[in-house]
Amino acid sequence: MVRIAFIINGSKKLTVQVQDILSQCKEHPEIEAIQFCTKRTKEAIEIAKLCTIQNFDVIVSVGGDGTMNEVLNGIMYAKTEIKPVLAILPNGTGNDFIKSAKLKANTADFVNAILENRTSKIDIGRIESNNRIHYFLNISDTGFGGKVIEILDKQRKYFGGKMSYSIAILRAFFGFKRPTLSIVTDDFQFQGEVLIVAICNGGVFGNGLTINPYAKIDDGVLNITLLGKVSLFDYIKNLRNLKKGIPITHPEAHYLEAKSIEIRSIKGKVSSEMDGEFLEIGDQIISVVENGIKILRF
Repeated sequence: MVRIAFIINGSKKLTVQVQDILSQCKEHPEIEAIQFCTKRTKEAIEIAKLCTIQNFDVIVSVGGDGTMNEVLNGIMYAKTEIKPVLAILPNGTGNDFIKSAKLKANTADFVNAILENRTSKIDIGRIESNNRIHYFLNISDTGFGGKVIEILDKQRKYFGGKMSYSIAILRAFFGFKRPTLSIVTDDFQFQGEVLIVAICNGGVFGNGLTINPYAKIDDGVLNITLLGKVSLFDYIKNLRNLKKGIPITHPEAHYLEAKSIEIRSIKGKVSSEMDGEFLEIGDQIISVVENGIKILRF
């Protein structure tokens, strides 16, 4: 018997495909499926932690990248040696990790993948800041992307979906000022103004932009895209290339890889996000956790 916990973002209407999977799992004789529906932000962290402690075999994140991030953190915060498999059913506004991980998300094959234990180990990112630990599956971003998510969080009750994201980008465009940061890895040092520093386990963020075409979720390193004194206009000129997965060509664009990165604020307001979730943090030490979790492939 496979024990599955479905953690569902309660603010989103379930697609027909997701409803069908829930019905299949509840009716299958070899599966014990329990459904949890969140009613507030961060609740998925608490539920995932409890389900991990209770030894569920699979925890399914049903929502967007933000729900996925909460579920991941709940799993990692549980003080257990054995972690459940993480499965991701896209049912949100942004589902960039699915693209980064090259998951087909073929809902018709979900039950077979569960029963056949079709999993693979992947890396995860770990952020240490202000004596707290956070984890991410896809990308952590400091700079312009963090500012967009900060604005998005504040306006969620007024706007929803892709319109809200577009409005947040527009508002950030007119209000963002590049902070001065210190960025240090084992073999790279930088201090200066920064438009974006994206620490990438996966390569796709911002609703389909390939911010780092070299990132792989299972290579044991984190890839870094550092856009220093790059103007927002230069960034916008490159959006078409980013959608195609083409690197930005600019003297202030750097593509690196490292196992650990230290980011410190020197001047200006700093905003950060991870997997589309706003982070109220200060200086950061970000490192890779190799083979940190198993994901379901379907």
